Amino acid sequence: MNAPHLQVSSEGGRIEIAGRLNLTSFRRLLATIHQTVADQGFGEVTLDFSDTTRAYPGPMLAVLASCVRLHDDSDVDFFLVRPNEGKLRRLFSNANWAHIASPQRFAPSSWQPASVMPARWFASPDEQHRIVDRIIDAVLSSPAELTRGSLAAFEWAVNEITDNVLQHAGSPQGGLVQLNHYPNVHCLEFAVADAGKGIPDTIRTTRSGLTDPEALELSVRQGITRDKAVGQGNGLFGTFQASRVGDGDFTIHSGYASIGADTRAEAERVPVNGTLVVVRLDYSNPEALWHALDMRGRRGDPSGDYVELRYEHATEDSLDFVIQREAGSVGSRSAGRSARLKLEKLISMYPAHRARVDFADVPVISSSFADEFMGKLFVRTGALRFMRTIHIRGASPKVQSVLDRAILQRVRQEADDG
Repeated sequence: MNAPHLQVSSEGGRIEIAGRLNLTSFRRLLATIHQTVADQGFGEVTLDFSDTTRAYPGPMLAVLASCVRLHDDSDVDFFLVRPNEGKLRRLFSNANWAHIASPQRFAPSSWQPASVMPARWFASPDEQHRIVDRIIDAVLSSPAELTRGSLAAFEWAVNEITDNVLQHAGSPQGGLVQLNHYPNVHCLEFAVADAGKGIPDTIRTTRSGLTDPEALELSVRQGITRDKAVGQGNGLFGTFQASRVGDGDFTIHSGYASIGADTRAEAERVPVNGTLVVVRLDYSNPEALWHALDMRGRRGDPSGDYVELRYEHATEDSLDFVIQREAGSVGSRSAGRSARLKLEKLISMYPAHRARVDFADVPVISSSFADEFMGKLFVRTGALRFMRTIHIRGASPKVQSVLDRAILQRVRQEADDG
């Protein structure tokens, strides 16, 4: 079935979703879920996505956050039926949507692609910190070309939006976050959703009388926050500024309102009980994200972020790249490519630093990993710069032999091709 728009129907405790679940249609599904639970009193609800043709991360996270809130607060059990279409069916499992909706039926996603992150819950500062680190690691492993400053800007944006959930949403469940990468259009996208108080109610705690659209418009202004004691109110504003670069985008749905990159809020007939934020950042200009976050001319240099804490040596102008920690696996070409992309990005960010590539406690590596990681790194970097920049340490004689052979074979192949 190729329904162009979303069609939602219900009979008893079964809700059927056909067509495309996107930012213009997902509130219809939220309304049907509310009617089935609150008005009709069903304690078991089946979400049948059999005839769904498209489903986007942001809307799915908003629906899932609402389902988890209803499960915890009202003992409602949700059962999910995945789409019939094969690719979308796999996405429901890989993106972790199926597990979040029906944990008793679907196992957590084991999908671990290098440059995206399936949907994950966070409900504490420690969980938020680990998830943000995982997101930045995914970006480093992706083909996204970002300067040191722009990667710090991206990390800042993700930190701010996820922290808003913990500081302002008032949701005991916390929030959901997912990272997506669209290399064809040079965009990174992250979506964050919760089923808490919502931005309008939060803003009205200090500015009563505002309508939901007025509250959303106010929320994306610089310095606007419920409580200066827990933040400066630059999170949504700064992220909005970054999203204006190139073909980026920015959307908030909360309460009876939504707002996009033009900062003109629209009234909505169906509420979102909580908040959904979808941010798409264009990295086609590697420097642009960093320049976009020039808050009142006091942007400063990145410090204390993921890259500094994980890679920069404390006392020397060098980077520590520990293979056991960075590669995960040393037996496949895909793992080698992920590690190489990460290291290439780091040495481009730190042109004056040496990179100490540590193979300690790695007893053996595959030839395909060595070729994809070290062989290609050598020819892409160039012999002189490689010898000046890359310092291999801790490699056993066996591992060093595989690395040397990979470099030699790759050089010969390049010479033959040339």
